[in-house]
Amino acid sequence: MLPPVTDSTPTDAPPALPLGWALVPALVLAALAAGVALTGTNQALFVSLNGAARRIPAGVWSMLTVTGSVIGAIALLAPTLKTRPRLLASAFLAAPLAIVFSEGGKRYFDIMRPAGVLEADSFNLIGQKLYVHAFPSGHAVTVFVAAAAVALAWPNPATRKRAAVVSLTLAGLIAFSRIAVGAHWPLDVLTGAAGGWSIGALGAWLTGRSSFLHDPAGVRVIAAIALATSLAMLFIDLGQPEVRLYRIGLAAWGIGGAAAALSNDRSA
Repeated sequence: MLPPVTDSTPTDAPPALPLGWALVPALVLAALAAGVALTGTNQALFVSLNGAARRIPAGVWSMLTVTGSVIGAIALLAPTLKTRPRLLASAFLAAPLAIVFSEGGKRYFDIMRPAGVLEADSFNLIGQKLYVHAFPSGHAVTVFVAAAAVALAWPNPATRKRAAVVSLTLAGLIAFSRIAVGAHWPLDVLTGAAGGWSIGALGAWLTGRSSFLHDPAGVRVIAAIALATSLAMLFIDLGQPEVRLYRIGLAAWGIGGAAAALSNDRSA
């Protein structure tokens, strides 16, 4: 027999993680990465995709790649703190493992980037020229952590599919921008995306079992960090100087979102 429910018996179970959305994108991305690795098409695929990306104005890829930086992603999600704090809280809980995965992989594998392997005139380079620590793509890890946090911690199951499709599409475009600007191989991007989504799913699962980061005290901490990093965006060189105005606008977006969350907390 089940024990009787009393006033002291907890009745709210942690929100269930939508396993389909947690597993399928990661498995598809991992399978694509394995396919590129096993067929040995990484370099040829880069040249093809990088060349095709020339059809889109360089500024578009620069803006997307700036958004995919860690501070860019925080600024982008900062306005969600006021009404959906669990989204950014999930990304924050995933951050330590994401850093280990991204930075650990870069140091361990120490793979040269396209600029360190290919002739300068054989591909399109936009912005800063980078040579080392290609695998995996840190931008891909970051944006897929954020995308998983949005999709899997989304509070309304009825609209989760829409949120997941939008977040996956945006994350995919941002991750692809790393190929378009000539900074990463396809294998770097696909591996980073698969790992980022998996780690973001873990973050969403953790926030379902610990409410600190999306309770008022936790929101204050995250909002303060988002405010500081968004302010820092005004001064940090993100390797794409031609979109300086966009970087300032994204920083202002993050500052406004973080300030609104802090103001909302004080008035509560």
